[in-house]
This record gives sequence, structure tokens and C-alpha cells, in this order.
Amino acid sequence: MKKLTLIAFSLLASFAHADEKADAIAHGKTKFMTCGACHGMDGAGLKLGPTMMMAPGYKGSKVVDGDPEVFALVLLKGIKKEGTEYMGMMAPLGDALNDKDLAGVMTYIRNDFSEKKDLITEEQVKGWRAKYKDRTEMATRAEIAEMLKKSAEATKEAAPEAPKAAE
Repeated sequence: MKKLTLIAFSLLASFAHADEKADAIAHGKTKFMTCGACHGMDGAGLKLGPTMMMAPGYKGSKVVDGDPEVFALVLLKGIKKEGTEYMGMMAPLGDALNDKDLAGVMTYIRNDFSEKKDLITEEQVKGWRAKYKDRTEMATRAEIAEMLKKSAEATKEAAPEAPKAAE
């Protein structure tokens, strides 16, 4: 009986999580215009002629697919204009979008334009916003790459070691 009860609670929790994620995706889609203006409404990046892009697309983006905290930092503080690869700079959106909006946009982008299929919560965004509240400068591409590298290394170290084959 205990097992059956645990299974029932687990199923209810996963349905609630699915509803929460669907709500976040729907909300994020309504706020996506801010992102789509530069990244394209299809998330493929906005072309400015035959070779120049306003901003990159989301498919295969290490920022979008990587550690959600790095993605949140980029959205909150922006990316400094450092080269000529893209016409624009990533504007900071921390003042323009509240925690619910940012969580929704992140969830929408990671679920519709990425391999990630997760839920970013308002609580997570609230924590990241608090962590970076005193930061006034935009992120640099080198800083973002270093953060993603450290995050990937930490994730790899935390993963259980695969069993070794018998010799």
C-alpha cells in the first residue's frame, strides 16, 4: 500500500510539474518579442544582409544549452559589444523583465529552441538576480566561456563514475 501511495504522489507531482512548465512556456512565449527582435522570432538569429547577423541563433548555443545560471546572467546583465561578429550587443534585460518573465522566457527558449527540456523557476531567477544585483558591468564573451567551462567541469565531476568493464 505504501508503494502504491508513493507512486500516486510521484505521478501527481510530475503532472503538477508538467503544468507548471507548460504555464512557464506559455508565459515566456508572450514575453519573447523582446528576444525575437534581435534573435529572430524563429530563434535562428536575425540576418542583416548576406553575412552579418544582428545576434546569434539559439540552436546549438552554449549559453542557452549550458548552465542556466550563465544564461540568467546574460539576460540580466547583457553581453558587452567586443567584436564585429554580430551587429548588436546583448542588452541587459534585468530591469525590463521581472522574475516570472525571465523564468518564462528562459523556459520557453530552452524548451522550444534547444535540446534542454527543463523548467526554470521564478525562485531560481530570484536567486540569480540577488547574486548579481551589485554587478554593474555587462558580461564579456570570455567570462561567459570561462563560466560555462567551469560549470561543465563541475557537472562532470559530480556525475557518478561509469562502471568499469571486467577485464
